[in-house]
Amino acid sequence: MTANNKVTLQIVLIYIFVLLTGFLLRNYETNIHYQWVLIFISIFEIALICYITGKVDGEPLSSIGLRSISIMDIVHGVVLGVILYLLYTVPVELFTDVSATADRPLPFSEMPYLYTLLLISFINKITDEFIFRGYIFTKLNQLLSSKWSVILISFLLIYVINQSKTLRFNGVNMYGAFITTVLYCYYLYSFSRKSIIPLIISDGLLIILRAGYGYIIWEAIFSFF
Repeated sequence: MTANNKVTLQIVLIYIFVLLTGFLLRNYETNIHYQWVLIFISIFEIALICYITGKVDGEPLSSIGLRSISIMDIVHGVVLGVILYLLYTVPVELFTDVSATADRPLPFSEMPYLYTLLLISFINKITDEFIFRGYIFTKLNQLLSSKWSVILISFLLIYVINQSKTLRFNGVNMYGAFITTVLYCYYLYSFSRKSIIPLIISDGLLIILRAGYGYIIWEAIFSFF
């Protein structure tokens, strides 16, 4: 088996495994043990990626973007998170009658349920970054010379994974997956360190902002007008 065939097979097998586990999880959401099952599967998938990278491929984890965190990682993560949030919400403000600043959430101390929501969402995002922007993105770049081909395939793969269990077309989800993929891939191409840590930080910030706390950013923007 050639090196390219081996890489292709690994991508296909990992993707099929993640697709099946994702489908099972979406059909398990109403179970009271859902969050624990999600945590277990997420840890297993991350461990699997690390095992394949280190043992099967014989490469350091830094090859898939897992590096020690730095101050600049935090800065980049915050900037990416804010940019992504604005890319999500500006079209809403401009092209719909829905206001992105209309509703404010209650303080964290008054919303215990919000902790669980943020935790589950963040765990999902960490797993996505390990699999798609870490392992699969790296392997696709070994197979393809065109960066836009890598971006397009990455977008299609993660869009299908994040679709509903009926796999029906959803324009909002497609837009979100596309702008996230383009921004994150552009970031990885632009910085030689190619760390996924800023992407994880960005995901965490985006989750908080989209939970309703983004009104702080909008108030800051509107204060200049």
